[in-house]
Amino acid sequence: MDITSGFIFTSSFGCVYPSLSFNKELEEFSLHLEKTTPSLSISNRHGYHSDYLSGDIPIIKKFFDAIKPSVQEYISTLHIQTPYRIYFDKPWININRKGGSNIAHNHPHRFLSAVYYVKTPPNCGDLCFLNTRCPNLFVLKTTKHTNENSSFWKIKAAVGNLIIFPADILHSVESNQSEEARISLVFNIDIDQIDNS
Repeated sequence: MDITSGFIFTSSFGCVYPSLSFNKELEEFSLHLEKTTPSLSISNRHGYHSDYLSGDIPIIKKFFDAIKPSVQEYISTLHIQTPYRIYFDKPWININRKGGSNIAHNHPHRFLSAVYYVKTPPNCGDLCFLNTRCPNLFVLKTTKHTNENSSFWKIKAAVGNLIIFPADILHSVESNQSEEARISLVFNIDIDQIDNS
């Protein structure tokens, strides 16, 4: 019997390396925010979540200008019809010190979400994506973990990595087991297609 297998829907993500020369500036900016502004309580548990930041803040504007080519390159793999504008929306800083984590959540009403790792000491907590489809499959023993049969998928946090993923996917951050802070800059991405007809 011949079996043809394929995919009905997939969830892609991108891992890009924008090679920023001002990572230390981002770290100092993040730590200053933590010291001088209160934390919001969103998905963070025992961690710091800054207020949503303006894209006009010089270091944030510098960051968005630097990563835009990488984001454009990733979005081009999604085969979205051009022309379109890319919008970076609602950036914020997450700082998880020892024991800090983020519970499962998503970013509704957005197209893509992204996280840039500013500081990632060893054992600071992986980014985990949770598969909400076909829970009956996940109780079965399998011979190999694949995208189709895994209930979660982990990505190791590494300084300088920019992870881009669909905003509606449930994701969480493991507890930081390090004595040092885990620092990330998080934001959403939206697309506005331009109708030239």
